[in-house]
Amino acid sequence: MFGYVKPFKPHMRICEFETYNAVYCGLCKILGKNYGLMSRMTLSYDFAFLGLMELALKDSETEFEPQRCIVHPLRRKSCIKSPDGLDYTAAAASILIYNKITDDIADKRFLGKLPPLIAKLAATKAYKKASAKYPELSEYISEQMKQQNKLEAENCKSIDRASEPSSNILAEIASYLSKDPNEKRILHRFGYLLGRFIYIADAFDDLEKDFRSRGFNPLIVGDSAIHDLNIKGVQKKTEDSINFTLGALADTYVQLELKRFKPITDNIVYLGLKNSFYDLIKKKEAKIKLQEEG
Repeated sequence: MFGYVKPFKPHMRICEFETYNAVYCGLCKILGKNYGLMSRMTLSYDFAFLGLMELALKDSETEFEPQRCIVHPLRRKSCIKSPDGLDYTAAAASILIYNKITDDIADKRFLGKLPPLIAKLAATKAYKKASAKYPELSEYISEQMKQQNKLEAENCKSIDRASEPSSNILAEIASYLSKDPNEKRILHRFGYLLGRFIYIADAFDDLEKDFRSRGFNPLIVGDSAIHDLNIKGVQKKTEDSINFTLGALADTYVQLELKRFKPITDNIVYLGLKNSFYDLIKKKEAKIKLQEEG
């Protein structure tokens, strides 16, 4: 996961932002407790959102208390008191990160393989432990990653087809957040759309890098618009797809009965995701302006 699923801080109350950070810290602690210190380095906004959803769907109350943070050891920060409610999110994160690292190794050239190879060694133990807890989920993610590699090898020109494996992975991960059949169905659809958003946003973010390296990117395969670094056509196509996805995501989200943290998850779904994408647009527009002035 890539860090696009985050709150829009200007529209959050201070207590909501502190609660969000407390869940983030709790997930960091449960990753370290269950899967080792190195696994804490894989934590992202995306997993924090998954953790929020895991807690929000449960009946049990969540308590917070000041605890010391590995990043800021001299002062205490608010943290969920018993982070066991985040066990599943930590396991899913460990499985997904390992598969992402494996995919990165396959994509890199010889010298570029060294950093992900080292990361894979560090992630293997956590992956095996998490896979033992959720073997079917682990197998499903592995199969979808193979399908993703196949589509990339074929230079798939359809953003819909190219995003399918990532969408399926998030759909399956989200469906595990509940045992209720109806809720699982809604979560599956919600996860699918969230995975689609992340995939398209990441492809847009990587436009220039992928063009320079001749890496696979479904937004520019067979498209000449990027050849002179004029990405307006690509941006419009991407923006339309993102808006459609976020609209469907919001329609699905309202069907979920969250028991807590709804103002925070509302902020992320309705404001944070769109803001993350428009931050990418602003970053590219700033680069284009700098090139024009140069």
